[in-house]
Amino acid sequence: MESFNLELHPTKQVHIALFQNVKNASELRQRFIDQDTTLTCSLINANLVVNEFHILLATNRAVSDEANGARKTHNIHSEILYNFGIMNNIGKIFRTFGISDDTSNIIAVRVGDSKEKAETFMRENIQGDLVPLDNLTHITNLKEVEKAYQTGDQGQDRESLISLIAGGIALRGHT
Repeated sequence: MESFNLELHPTKQVHIALFQNVKNASELRQRFIDQDTTLTCSLINANLVVNEFHILLATNRAVSDEANGARKTHNIHSEILYNFGIMNNIGKIFRTFGISDDTSNIIAVRVGDSKEKAETFMRENIQGDLVPLDNLTHITNLKEVEKAYQTGDQGQDRESLISLIAGGIALRGHT
């Protein structure tokens, strides 16, 4: 698990963990659907995440939206998931970037708390193997990412892809 302070919101600490071989995705997904207030982290399908910068883009926008009173979802953690999308259709974004019943690779993001509390919470709730975030390079399905973001074929060029994604995330809602 890695922790970051957001440059624009230095008082907000963000904790990001990558879990593989997750066994309880169905339960976690149901808790998300039920808006379980005890599920205080974002759960993202790791196959659609390019790198940690991608996660921090969505997280920074969610924290900014919350600070400006512009949140579109019920809490900061669902707002992070929403901010992975480039369109305004919340349901479609949740289905695309959120977890499904058979998701086995999950990115968990928690805003606030200490690193120790965040890691304890994630380990208690997600039944899987906590692995280094660097493992994401072996998990990401670039073809699915290109499809989700409608970028066209970028080959294996992660830098071009993340640049296009960043532009899409920044421009969503500004037509």
